This record gives sequence, structure tokens and C-alpha cells, in this order.
Amino acid sequence: MRELFRKKIHNRQGVMTRRLGVFELSMLGIGSVIGAGIFVITGQVAATMAGPAIVISFLLGAVAIGVSALMYAELSTAYPVAGGAYAYTYATAGELLAWLVGWNLLLEYGLIVPAIASGWSGYFRRFVEENFGVSFLQAISGAYNPAAGTYFDLFAFLITAGAFVLIARGVSASAKVNSVIVVLKLLVLGLFVLFAIPYFDLSNLQNFMPFGVQGIWKGAALLVFAYLGFDAVATMAEEVKNPQKTLPKGLIIAMGISTILYIIVGFMLTAIVPFHKLNVPDSLAFAMYEVGEPTVASIIALGAVVTITTVIIAHGMAFTRVCYALSRDGLLFKPFGEVHAKFGTPLKATIASGFVLSLIAALVPLKTLAELINIGTLFAYLMVAVSLVIARKRTVERAFKMPAMKILLPLNVALIFFMLSGLGVDTWIRFFVWSAIGVAIYFYYGKKNSLLAAQTE
Repeated sequence: MRELFRKKIHNRQGVMTRRLGVFELSMLGIGSVIGAGIFVITGQVAATMAGPAIVISFLLGAVAIGVSALMYAELSTAYPVAGGAYAYTYATAGELLAWLVGWNLLLEYGLIVPAIASGWSGYFRRFVEENFGVSFLQAISGAYNPAAGTYFDLFAFLITAGAFVLIARGVSASAKVNSVIVVLKLLVLGLFVLFAIPYFDLSNLQNFMPFGVQGIWKGAALLVFAYLGFDAVATMAEEVKNPQKTLPKGLIIAMGISTILYIIVGFMLTAIVPFHKLNVPDSLAFAMYEVGEPTVASIIALGAVVTITTVIIAHGMAFTRVCYALSRDGLLFKPFGEVHAKFGTPLKATIASGFVLSLIAALVPLKTLAELINIGTLFAYLMVAVSLVIARKRTVERAFKMPAMKILLPLNVALIFFMLSGLGVDTWIRFFVWSAIGVAIYFYYGKKNSLLAAQTE
């Protein structure tokens, strides 16, 4: 029984090349957080769950996830290695729980990438069809659904494959492309807010809580998806310059800017268009069409196509880094734990991940992909809180400490359970099935092949 809770003492130096500074790391964080959440889910949550009170849902999510970001910031300076929450749990709570966290992180990142690629494909097809009059074959315009005449989402496949080609070439190249696109993303959102101001209509906000407190609660639970991504920054700790200082700054800057933008955009969106009209996949562009700004709407649609790409890149990188960390520790296939001499990346893990996730993006419907993402992530955040409590009892060197831990940590845990309780029964069943599969893999393969097992023999 003791071996299930054996802990890993991390090599603080790591083996990957450290190329990322505060700016690049912050841009990766913003690029991964601000994406499909703000361009797609915001309107749907406003229309079906929270109404204009979506700003409160965003605030609830920001408090819960923001405190988690502070926890990540502290733990990332204590354990600045690849793997994020998995690495922290391995160092504090032991191997079995760490494996379950890593297994659920693979679920999170592995579903986010194809889910966002599916959304990207929809934006791309609509933009091309409306602006250039080009129609695509129905068979290649959606995931496998013979009843709808769709069999293979070609564009979701291509954007996912292209993102992983870029990831394989190295974190530096990926970060530079990401930074350029993030600047474009911020300009697009700024353009939306600027053009929305003249159409601000206070009457749209009068029915502020149309679905009551329960709607705000459910909205907050779903909007966890909108904040996913800051934790992707922590998975790249081995590629960060001076991680003890750079990681906390990058995490806090990314979360702060993202939260402010979410609240401003969500508020302006529901102030210019009645909330019940916003149940569309392209709510920001739709709102501009509704107020008679078609040119701005087209610019926003194009901006969404380009900028959502950064989310695919950031989460794709996170997926490969978690896969690398698990494999390096012997819990997954060992070849995935090798770093390529030229590119300085886990090339085999990247190629295999890109192939599998590209096929998932092309074949599996978006709704099916999105159902499991939030619960796996919230489980990881809960384990990060546990890891921080254990780490505080040890004399581990750290350059940043979360303030007011005795107040913020219980608040964070309470909010996580609050949001978990807002998820459906089907989601919980799928989560337990996925976790059971993970436990079976651990006892069949990981427990015997773990590097710690070899060291203790």
C-alpha cells in the first residue's frame, strides 16, 4: 500500500531548453485562456443560463480559478518542472493520486484541443461562405453524423495537425507565433467594445437575473471552460527562464488580463443585444450584425478564426508536456518521455498526440467533446489545493507564497465543490468511468514500470 503513495523528488533543473520569459509566458497564458470561451460560450451561457448576470458568473469563476492560479504560482516555484498539477501532486500526495491527476489532465487538454478545433472549423466555414460565396461539401463539413450528411470535419483535422507541426518544431517558434496572434486577439476584442459603446441600451440589462441564482450558479460551472488555459502555463515550467520568478508573474498577468476582458466583453454583449438572442456559436460577430455593423462583424469573425488558433497551440503544448511528464516517470509509454536533440521538444509524444487529436477533432461532435472537460479540470484544481497544504508543511524553497492562505484556500475549495455540484449526473458517470480506466492502466502498467518502483527495488 505504501508504494501507491511514493513521492517523487523532482530534478529542479529539468532537461528541456529554457527559452520563455515573462512576456512570452504571459502571452501563452492569455492565448490559451481567451479563445473559444469568449468567442463562443459567452453568448450561449447568457442566453440559456445567466442572462446579463453572466458578469456575476464570470466573477464567481474568476475568484475560484484565480485563487487556483495563485496556488499554481506558489507550487510552480517550489517544483518548476513539466507536468503542472501532476508534478505537484507527485511531489506531495504520492504516485497514485498524481497518476489520476495526470490522467484527467490528458482528458482536459485532449478534449479541449479537438473541441476548439471544431469551433474554429465552424467559424472558418461561415466566414468563407458569407464573404466569398464558397460552399463546401457537406460530407467534409462536420464530425461523423450520417443523419446530417457529415462524415469528416476536414478543417478541424487540418488546423489541429498544423498546430502540432508548429509545436513539434519547438516552444520558441510556437511562442512567437502565439504572441503575434494574442496581440491581434486583444485588438479584435477592443474593437468589439469600442463599437459596442454607441449601442449600449440599459433596457437590455433590466431583466438582469432571468434564470435566478440557479442560472448564475450553472453559468459559473460551465464558464470554468472559459478560464481553462492558465494551468497550461504551469505545464511548461522546464522551458521557462528563471522559473521561480517568471512563472508566478506569467500566471498572475495572464489571469488578471483575461478576467477583466471577460467581464467587460460579457457586460457589453448583453447590453447591446437582448440576451435571449445570443444562443449562437459566433455571438460577438452576431451582435455586431444585429446592431448594423456588418464590416466590424466580419473583422471579428476573421479575428476569431485567427485568434482561436492560439488556444489550440497552447493546449496542444500542454497535452504533450503532460504526456511527456507521465512517460518520463514510467507511467506511460517511455518513448514519449524522450526529448528531441534538435528541436528540444518531446517529438514522439507530439507526433502521436497530433495524429490522435486531429482524428478526434475530425470525427467526434463538439457537444460530446465538451461534456467531460470541466469536471476533470476541477478535480485537478482540487488536488492542487491539497498539494499546497502538504507543501506548506515542508521546507521547500519557493520564491512566491500565496497571500491569506487560511482564507483563500477554504474559499477556493468551497467554490470548486459549488461548481462541481452544478454539473450533470451524466458528466459525473463519465468522469468515474474515465478515472476507473485510469486506475486499471496504473495497476496494469504504471505501477510496475514507474521509475520510482525501479529505484526502490
